[in-house]
Amino acid sequence: MRGELESDKIDWKKDSQSFDRVADDYDTYRPGYPEELVETILARSGIPAGGRILEVGSGTGKATELFARHGFSMLCIEQGSSLVAVAAQKLKVFPGVELVTTRFEDWQERAGEFDLVISAQAWHWIAKDVGYAKAARALKEGGWLAVFWNMYPDPKGEIDDEIDQVYQERTPQLKPKLDYKVLIRERENDIAASGWFGKVEVRRFPWSKQFDTQQYLGLMNTYSDHLRLSEEKRKSLFEGVADAIDRHGGIIERLYVTVLYMAKKA
Repeated sequence: MRGELESDKIDWKKDSQSFDRVADDYDTYRPGYPEELVETILARSGIPAGGRILEVGSGTGKATELFARHGFSMLCIEQGSSLVAVAAQKLKVFPGVELVTTRFEDWQERAGEFDLVISAQAWHWIAKDVGYAKAARALKEGGWLAVFWNMYPDPKGEIDDEIDQVYQERTPQLKPKLDYKVLIRERENDIAASGWFGKVEVRRFPWSKQFDTQQYLGLMNTYSDHLRLSEEKRKSLFEGVADAIDRHGGIIERLYVTVLYMAKKA
């Protein structure tokens, strides 16, 4: 099954406004993250009560909220103004959360202030030659980097084959997503090669989520490569996918593996 192109070679400057144009859909239809992931990050990092978290690419606050519930003070960097507006409404019950609308590369860093730097579904948008160094400088001695993504194992069902056929026929320019196992290794190697962090620890959290037809179309409408399609192409693709899901009872189950990378400041 096709999904958003998982590639570290996408030009963020070119695509930076795509998510911001669909901020409400992003918040409504994008999946969240398992609570076990949050508990693992907090336990492994040893962040103290009252610790400070820096979040890079906070979007609509889907991950932010999970950490804010634990009472931590958070500074969240997000360049999309519409995404920040949605997050501000959701997170106003957490007075310790501060939202800053800017690119992480342009953010005036606060050296040695944070116990933990996190990024959910966003770190691949950050320029590698800037991001790792900037995150490390923002961390206290002994601080941790924790970046994570929802990745997509290859589905095997009949409905998945039918949807893939729709993509091949109607939008062949959308290439199949990268093998997530290859991507896991690439991202692990990137952190290690940066030189700013120690041994990289990789953990996987498999789970699944069901979508009805309209929910799944809403999810598709948050993929940056789908948003680059012409209106005609996108309409044709969405109609074909909707027909396939409806033929299978109007429900599709999406498999996820949330992959977490943690490394201590060197």
